[in-house]
Amino acid sequence: MNETDGRRARGERARAQVLEHATAIASTDGLEGLTIGRVATDAGVGKGNIQVLFGDKETLQLATLDAGVVHYRNRVVEPALALESPLARLRALTEGWFDYVAGGQSPGGCFVCAASYEYRARPGTIQDRVRGHREAVRARFREVIVAGQAAGELRADLDVEQLVFEIESFRSNANVAFLMGDMAVFERARHSTRARIDAALQ
Repeated sequence: MNETDGRRARGERARAQVLEHATAIASTDGLEGLTIGRVATDAGVGKGNIQVLFGDKETLQLATLDAGVVHYRNRVVEPALALESPLARLRALTEGWFDYVAGGQSPGGCFVCAASYEYRARPGTIQDRVRGHREAVRARFREVIVAGQAAGELRADLDVEQLVFEIESFRSNANVAFLMGDMAVFERARHSTRARIDAALQ
């Protein structure tokens, strides 16, 4: 490994270390709870190092948001999408979300849900990025549901957009319930999601 590659590798390791601490902070305190000073203290690095890696607070916030999404994608989305059956993929995507949140892998619940609440009335770059992640979630569900119809697993007359909307609504309600410690409502949302998918079967 030459000197340039070595510096790049060290930089990537340092960036990953900082983002691990930043996502932990943002999960409970929101993206606005991130400051370069606080992240530097938690990560055990100098403020100057974080400024070199990310530049400013907004860039750090955007990178943290993306890191939270990648963490979820690696643990839930990719394994679900690797399944052969569209219906199996749909069930894995929905069940995986509930398991991920309930398992405490993100102490503040769903990262995108939390950021959506936080930036719902704050136009700007971060809100745009959150909106992009939300659209990606909808598009993923839409694609899997349409594939399920094509495979004959889901009803051909199914209102795809309505099913996507209901799945998202159950998740949003469940995330708030989880944060409030109301696991009865959280599990009701899980069972409601299962029932809605069952009602869509061919």
